[in-house]
Amino acid sequence: MTSAGGPARSDIEIAIIGPQRPALVAALEARFKCHNVHAEPDPLAYLDQHGARFRGAVGSGMAGLQRQHMDRMPNVEICAINGVGLEMTDLALAREKGIAITITPVLYDDVADLALALALAACRRIAHGDRFVRNGDWLKGRLVLGRKLTGMKAGLIGLGRIGSEVASRLEGFKCEIAYVDPVARDVPYRRVADAVTLASESDILFLCAAGAARGTAAPIISRQILEALGPRGIFVNIARGWLVDEPAMVELLASGGLGAAGLDVFDDEPRVPEGLLGLDNVVLTPHIASSTEETMAAMGDTVVANLVSWFEGKGALTAVP
Repeated sequence: MTSAGGPARSDIEIAIIGPQRPALVAALEARFKCHNVHAEPDPLAYLDQHGARFRGAVGSGMAGLQRQHMDRMPNVEICAINGVGLEMTDLALAREKGIAITITPVLYDDVADLALALALAACRRIAHGDRFVRNGDWLKGRLVLGRKLTGMKAGLIGLGRIGSEVASRLEGFKCEIAYVDPVARDVPYRRVADAVTLASESDILFLCAAGAARGTAAPIISRQILEALGPRGIFVNIARGWLVDEPAMVELLASGGLGAAGLDVFDDEPRVPEGLLGLDNVVLTPHIASSTEETMAAMGDTVVANLVSWFEGKGALTAVP
């Protein structure tokens, strides 16, 4: 991780309200006086006592800046989110209070890469094949046939920055691409009116959309959508686990109502539904979409650079409008 320019500002206190990697914490501590609020036995009680001292905060997509934080940090000016997810951040209240919210828009390639990796793994049964070899089952016969990704009808729920990168990669696999999105995009892909129709017309469905905070709205991916995708359909989720009717998905994968899935995110992670663990038609990864050395370093640099620029009076670099 590179170091942002400018002198250290030990007079500026920063609340780290979401867990961060050690390299980022070290880079922040080299520039500011930092408090690992998230690690306190009672973070909100800590903010009750010390919150007025903080002019900046650092969060993550899974631990954004919420009302309970802002009410306890009356002098906070900026919150640097280490990620791009804003479901856990109260943007309306931040705007009302004049608090700048920044993200790290340097992870889209990695997320799209993992989406394709999960798609290939689910189609070609790669995780199942790995277990098949390790368990000695190859000595007893052949692995069941997989599916061909090249030429599939691919549906994307959401065609923002991540969805667009996924689509561009699918072009290389000669896929027929369609999408649903609240905004009509200037792209050579077919826009479909609703997700159920898209699922019914797709061989593989990718969830790339943003959504509401956990527990505040109905899932984007309902049972009806998964049933429309059907017993040969493949579902890939690199968005958020709570945006899917997870019990319905588990049931359909186990019963044959849904063909296969590649999942990087879960409703109550790191807890994963027990029903998924024994299924050979599912590929599971532990929310690693942006977890490469290169991108983690770039994200950390972006967090630090935003804070340094802000407190030098130059404004935020990657602020949410």
